[in-house]
Amino acid sequence: MDHNKFHGIFTALVTPMDKHLEVDTESLERLVEYQIAQGIQGFYVGGSTAEGFILTSEERMKVLETVIHAAKGRVTVLAHVGCISTLESIKLARHAESAGADAVSAVVPFYYKAGPQEIRDHYRSIMSSVSLPMIMYHYPGATGVQLSLDFYEDMARSAQCIGVKFTSMNLFEMQQIRSRCGGDWIIWNGHDEVCAAGFLMGSNGAIGSTFNMMPKIFLRMYQARSANDWMNVKALQEQANLVIAHMLRFDVIPYEKHILYLQGVIRCPAVRQPLQQLTDAQKAEIAEFYASSPVLVQTGISS
Repeated sequence: MDHNKFHGIFTALVTPMDKHLEVDTESLERLVEYQIAQGIQGFYVGGSTAEGFILTSEERMKVLETVIHAAKGRVTVLAHVGCISTLESIKLARHAESAGADAVSAVVPFYYKAGPQEIRDHYRSIMSSVSLPMIMYHYPGATGVQLSLDFYEDMARSAQCIGVKFTSMNLFEMQQIRSRCGGDWIIWNGHDEVCAAGFLMGSNGAIGSTFNMMPKIFLRMYQARSANDWMNVKALQEQANLVIAHMLRFDVIPYEKHILYLQGVIRCPAVRQPLQQLTDAQKAEIAEFYASSPVLVQTGISS
């Protein structure tokens, strides 16, 4: 397997919706084309940023098919198939394989407080249902599940389990996973605001939500990291964090969609409940910040 295809900057795509809150495939295709034109190296489809747990399974399949069709094999496509139900995860994994995804990924089953053995069996059941590589999704801030280093080392022994999307601020844990699982096991940084630190701690790249609205700055950061230009990596992270700090005053997904709408990438910034529904005053505040931000304005289609 060519692990290099799983290195780099991957966008955790939003799911554009129309004013009736139906999936807007035309805007999604436009977003995919825009991201590829910017130089993005892959997509993470159907995860948290995609409103994956708010979509139906049929909608998740439709979104993945749309992305794969629009990408036309030009970038790597990772399909998030994680559900609380193992059977539903298997259904989505089998669909992902038939649709042409390059790998599947799954967050741990949550809510029912499954133990380590049940979580291990969950992953193994998904993997045994397909031939695609598996990428674990570690997001304790959302799932409430914290796995041990022994668990990661055990999973890494499977040739099919090739890495982890690591969405945690505990970068010591990231470094320890790297140490325990070896240099070939792939680690993607998940929290965009510490992407530079993730690079220092051993990540092979990043899967990020804010890459939807500002892909170029993270691509430049990855290039600087590859050139060991760490001062530039730090400076670029600081520029990105000016945007992220403003974004965190709102709900992340509505904010990103509104920026993409202002950039002319998607036709409608709608999000489904229970996500935050931006007020007119909040939209005006975001638009004012957008107009003043060179990082955001320079990436938009309409600018």
